[in-house]
Amino acid sequence: MRRSHGVSRSRRRLLAACATGVGGVLAGCSDDDGGDPNVADPDAGFDFTVEHPVDEPKEFSDDQMCGVCSMTVTDYPERNCQVAHEDGVGMMCCSPGCMFAYYAEPTHFGGSEAEIVGVWVTEFEMQRLIDGFDAVYVLEHNEQRADDPMRIDPRPYGNRSTALEYVDEYDDLSEDDIVSLSAVDTDVARIYRSARLP
Repeated sequence: MRRSHGVSRSRRRLLAACATGVGGVLAGCSDDDGGDPNVADPDAGFDFTVEHPVDEPKEFSDDQMCGVCSMTVTDYPERNCQVAHEDGVGMMCCSPGCMFAYYAEPTHFGGSEAEIVGVWVTEFEMQRLIDGFDAVYVLEHNEQRADDPMRIDPRPYGNRSTALEYVDEYDDLSEDDIVSLSAVDTDVARIYRSARLP
């Protein structure tokens, strides 16, 4: 079960800026024309869900497409994520920003209504898959520091101390910008994939 958490003043400013449409979105995550026919929509024949073992990560493969942006998930192996529902339905995501969007609104992307019981993310700069529920995420928001394929993504870390080292490098980030997955809701996901969310 996801809980909502209080939002700091700096985060409120960031969310307000995102809500007013700051920045564009590139590559497969852009939908400036109001819709993308390749977005996961089982009724239109685009069901990107996969069978998932639930209790362990599934291997990424070239035939899997991200249900949020429709990019091939293996195009960016240093960013891959995946989500598993209790009923064995899974979603493979190309990046943590897309995973945030799916986690916040799974049924919007053709996912299961069953509880999300497994999340795995590729740790930032380490290129290893870690448990997404145990991870912490830096809510990076400066595009000039990002070389992400979809404009910008949160930074997953396996431990808080490494995340603190990252935020300590920059004046515009603070400890308030480090969150757990339980803090991710639609508003937080909009920082990264506002054009894809309802």
